[in-house]
Amino acid sequence: MLRALCFFLFSFACLSSALAFVKLEGYFIAEKTCEAFQSKNRQTNPGNITTLPRTAYKMLGINRTGGDFFQVEVPDAPVTTSRWVNAACGLHVVRADTTTSADTQHDNGPVVDRNGAESTDNLLTLSWQPAFCETRPGKTECKALNDGNLPHTTRQLSIHGLWPQPRGNDYCGVPASVKNLDTPENWHRLPAPEIDTDTADALQAAMPGFASFLHHHEWIKHGTCYFGKGGADEYYDDTLHLTGLVNDSAVGDLFFDNVGKEITGAEIRAAFDASFGSGSGERVQIKCTPDAGRTLINEIWLSLGGTITQTSDIGDLMRAAQPAAMGCRKGVIDPAGLQ
Repeated sequence: MLRALCFFLFSFACLSSALAFVKLEGYFIAEKTCEAFQSKNRQTNPGNITTLPRTAYKMLGINRTGGDFFQVEVPDAPVTTSRWVNAACGLHVVRADTTTSADTQHDNGPVVDRNGAESTDNLLTLSWQPAFCETRPGKTECKALNDGNLPHTTRQLSIHGLWPQPRGNDYCGVPASVKNLDTPENWHRLPAPEIDTDTADALQAAMPGFASFLHHHEWIKHGTCYFGKGGADEYYDDTLHLTGLVNDSAVGDLFFDNVGKEITGAEIRAAFDASFGSGSGERVQIKCTPDAGRTLINEIWLSLGGTITQTSDIGDLMRAAQPAAMGCRKGVIDPAGLQ
């Protein structure tokens, strides 16, 4: 009788342990380097395997509902490829589209459906960084700018984003688990866009918000709806190309030559016409922000029609779009530092 009872209790314990494991679909995206254990209880780790930050691993499950260890697939790990990783090490991202190939899932970006037609209706948004930082001095990039460590941002317009239109066309194929993280304090936790070193270096200079992981947010919210065949790298290369054309034109000169002075929306539009052809200025909207009795020009929004490439003429793209309201009619080009 005692032996039978012991056997029953042992079997029940095994069954309870088995039932505690919960299978999960999708992928685990590592945010940092963590040990990948063969046994989470004994913390054995044949091969001293660790996760690679910004890498996706096939998700197998979690040790229990609301548990603290994910079981993931680590290719080529010795003894067993099924490894336990602390849940605090990264994010569980579910598959957004069951037809998306497995190869597409194992990248540094979110699990998204990239099979849409490339966007031909876009809005390029460029910022005058000193004006942005006048009202947000606590941000990492603004502390650097206001301390005099980002002088290039006082000589050129900076990238805010490239937004496929119409408004509301965002988060394409992005799972709710990732979308819910898209708040400024969590941008560093979003899956990083997969871009090469040259693009990352250029973007870091052209988009000061890179320091606050703005490029993560812009890719997740807007870039996923761009549908360029080159993914995030194409999305940001196209954005950099267009931004460079604007900064190297009479528009860039207008901003640089009038730091500390007031200019009009009509002058900005005229600079576009002079640089990119008559009619392009009508596709520019000016955004301003109030600051202690002053009106600061903080952004310009450019409407673009057609497919963007690395050889695109921005004037042709602008004239292919619908005209836009001017918006703000005049404002100051803010100098660097708190005024």
